[in-house]
Amino acid sequence: MELLEFLKRDEILFLCHHNADPDAVGSCIALKYLAKYLNPKSNVRVVADSINKVSKNILREISDNIDIEVYPKLPSTVFVVDTASTSQLKVNVDELKKRDVVLIDHHKPSDLYDIAKLKIVDENSPSTSEIVAKIFKDLNIYPPKNVRLALLCGIVYDTKHLKLAKPETFSIISYLVKDISFNKVIYLLTNEGDEGKKIANLKACKRMILKEYKDIVIALSHVSSYEASAAKTLVSIGADVAFVVAVRKKEKEIRVSARCRKSISKKVHLGRLMEKIAKELNGSGSGHSEAAGLNAPLPEGKDKNKIIKEVLNLCYKKFIEELENG
Repeated sequence: MELLEFLKRDEILFLCHHNADPDAVGSCIALKYLAKYLNPKSNVRVVADSINKVSKNILREISDNIDIEVYPKLPSTVFVVDTASTSQLKVNVDELKKRDVVLIDHHKPSDLYDIAKLKIVDENSPSTSEIVAKIFKDLNIYPPKNVRLALLCGIVYDTKHLKLAKPETFSIISYLVKDISFNKVIYLLTNEGDEGKKIANLKACKRMILKEYKDIVIALSHVSSYEASAAKTLVSIGADVAFVVAVRKKEKEIRVSARCRKSISKKVHLGRLMEKIAKELNGSGSGHSEAAGLNAPLPEGKDKNKIIKEVLNLCYKKFIEELENG
């Protein structure tokens, strides 16, 4: 297996996307264990520029850690895990292109696909953690309890508590769950306790603009942070599709998160839609059929409210175009 050659190398960096979620964290922690198992003398690290609250809970529970770094030094071998595009990484992309990159992911292929020397990408997999669990299974290496717990959290998180699970997902869960209470997994994923997220969700509701098109309810809103959670909340309270913009002056970027109901995803693939919108904003976007996002540079000297209005109008316009063309 070509993957083994990369995993046995003496120095490896495993990279998570920004605001790393349990799927990214679980996958990277498991791959780090596998690399050390195959080469005990290796120097391996997991790095992200930020991780979310739920991921922090999981890392505390399994007594493991991820280094929080912006623009980390890149060794000759870099694994990019559960990451849709280079825009989700705070790394020197020109330097990354000079490294041996292994991509392990379940998103629609993007610029990272062209950079990678080895690609293990399955768009049909509900989570990257499931892909990684299959790697262990294929190698006949049974991971320890803390690693299995991390993978289970990643699977359950990205399948929306198994709502998006496929038959094979339950087979993988059965493989991983030995001596682990499934209630523990659910507890770790629901024990967020983040006041900032709650406030962002409420602000998104307060600022929400509703539009209707052929019986489809489209919610448009904006927040300063937690845009993904806000978009998810707007759909959970009744919208068919939601677009939430976050303008980040400190990072000099615009972020947009989109969420929709399954019935809408059959007509419009949000990942492809976000990719198209991002190009008009000189950014990059990707994601799944029901959940996607984009990052774009923040125009200098332009009013924040005007930017928000223009981006939301663009999202609405492109969504309608995609709906009509679909």
